[in-house]
Amino acid sequence: MIHKGSNILLLFFAYNFLVSSIYGNWIGFVIGLGIMFLFILGLFIRSVMTNELFEKVLNLICRLSVIASFYAVIEKYILPLLNEESVDRASAMFFYPNYFGTIASIVVIVCAYKVITRQGNRWIYYGIAGMNLISIYLSGSMFAWVEVFLGVSVLLFAFKRHKLLAYWLLFVTAAGFMIVVFRMDVIPRLSQAEVTTEMRIDIWESAIRQIKRRPLFGHGFMSYLFLDKTQRLGYLVPHSHSIILELLLNFGIVGTSMFLWYFIRYYASVIRAYLIDKSLKINYLILAVTAAAFIHGVVDLTLMWIQTLPLFLIILSGAGAFENSVVIPQTKRYNNKIRGSINVAYMKKDILRKI
Repeated sequence: MIHKGSNILLLFFAYNFLVSSIYGNWIGFVIGLGIMFLFILGLFIRSVMTNELFEKVLNLICRLSVIASFYAVIEKYILPLLNEESVDRASAMFFYPNYFGTIASIVVIVCAYKVITRQGNRWIYYGIAGMNLISIYLSGSMFAWVEVFLGVSVLLFAFKRHKLLAYWLLFVTAAGFMIVVFRMDVIPRLSQAEVTTEMRIDIWESAIRQIKRRPLFGHGFMSYLFLDKTQRLGYLVPHSHSIILELLLNFGIVGTSMFLWYFIRYYASVIRAYLIDKSLKINYLILAVTAAAFIHGVVDLTLMWIQTLPLFLIILSGAGAFENSVVIPQTKRYNNKIRGSINVAYMKKDILRKI
């Protein structure tokens, strides 16, 4: 717990346990405990992260994703031939297709990062990205395509690849035109978008009503499922399908403020690191994945799961690669500028080694 804001993060989870206990929201209590462990894992990874380790982890993530892609193809096209049961949306080894789509979209963004920074054989990453685009198609996750578009756009803009960005935007615009005008079945379930949107609106309206009843403190994790015991919409709805509404519904204004405060401190450290060393590349990937995850989070909540959340936290742990490589100069002004965002243990070790 050496990073800025980590103490407020622990206070946030203690707050969740208290609120969940008061209302008897025991599923929220248990889920909160699991998510707390995942965040502690993320903080630990950040505290030991290095540039070399981060890039190796990204390579591992990319290569392992191919297994899921092959499994999705088998699930969609081969398994139905064996048991005569068709699969509408592939989820591979994940609990739900949208989680699978989120994983695949993040991997595509990572592949784009590897190609732009010229790490390794670019054709390998082209192939891996292609496999994950197939995964997104088979998962039927419509907003995963938006994640890919936004994440790659942020990367190209951040790395000042303006010509490539122009080509990318032109390609996406042309593809969108072809899909809409000629009704090409490139994005599955696009014809169901109106029905899906109506379902989302019903869920959001229900969540807003509950937020108005308890605007300050919420009811803890999984409040939507806890409060809507009758599942009035006629189907299981575990959450509010919006990261903004979910925060306010679960934790109210008080808890949401604590949760967001940690991430404000975190992204402040990322920006500070960029100002100190503008050659940093990892921060661009962090911002690209964050933008993609946030835009998806506006209409769905795919990060709150045991596979998607750790992957997101691993990407965020890249901030530690800079923190663990910096030695603080012997100037009080500079110390005050970056104190709290640097791993003190690693700095002492580096200083002793240099001495």
